[in-house]
Amino acid sequence: MLICKAPLRVSLFGGGTDFPEFYEKHDGTTIVSFAITQYMHVIWNTRPTGGCRLTYSEVEELPTFEDAQHTLVRAFAQKYGIEEPGTLSIISDLPKGTGLGSSSSLSVCLTHLSGACRMGSFNLATTSYEVERHITGCGVQDHLPAAFGGFRAYQLMERGFIPMRTAPISLCSQIEDYGVLLYTGITRCAQDILPSWKDEAVLLDLKSIARVFRHRIVEADLFLTADLLKETWKIKSSIPNVVSGELMAQYDKAISLGAMAGKLLGAGAGGCWFFLVDRLERESFVEKMGLRRIPFKIAGPGVRKKEI
Repeated sequence: MLICKAPLRVSLFGGGTDFPEFYEKHDGTTIVSFAITQYMHVIWNTRPTGGCRLTYSEVEELPTFEDAQHTLVRAFAQKYGIEEPGTLSIISDLPKGTGLGSSSSLSVCLTHLSGACRMGSFNLATTSYEVERHITGCGVQDHLPAAFGGFRAYQLMERGFIPMRTAPISLCSQIEDYGVLLYTGITRCAQDILPSWKDEAVLLDLKSIARVFRHRIVEADLFLTADLLKETWKIKSSIPNVVSGELMAQYDKAISLGAMAGKLLGAGAGGCWFFLVDRLERESFVEKMGLRRIPFKIAGPGVRKKEI
């Protein structure tokens, strides 16, 4: 049996600028995110009776994984192969549509599991992105924390190289102490929202904020992070279809309850909130918000595979 797991992520800065048609035109961009201790798991084991079985929210009995209805599994099986006969089980700690990059974490798991890439985290990220982008139209950012783990600023370059800088331990501790992840209870398909992210002026502003954080990452602290989150949310909340009246009411309530800053994760329109809240007030804050809290720590390693 092979077990592969990759962390989900919280994207802080630069989201929406991670599409090649944007950053190749504008001399690269910066993405800032951290992997969290909530995971996508993919389990493979042999099937002595032959054939293939795929389980996720559905169950598929198949002659080959290349015939799967699950689009990502089918794509990886057709392009790189998944060992057969076998049983493949996909288990996520959180539901899809939460804005935490679950499909990209799954893609990284499938890349690692299929043996498509044996050359380290960089190629795990880029290989999984190349397969998924043709299916979901995603950007490259979510594959990076799934592959690398940690809290990092990535610089996406036109020539494909992705240098990165790591946040200091002190900031990681502050994020864990003050960060609150809340589920809105609203799931959505990112593909339905992404067409709204086309205004280049908006994307350039988001790129500029992420660039500031990257250049100051060594000295970055909770207050810099909060200030830049406020700027990011002001821009993101102005994008059409990203924030409903219900979601804006949730944000306003969080600020009235003392949140320093926050943002809706992923493409928007639902999913999860990330807020920075005084650690002495967090429990009261969560109770008064009335939303489901998702516990997390920053995940050190990225994708991992083991045989048992």
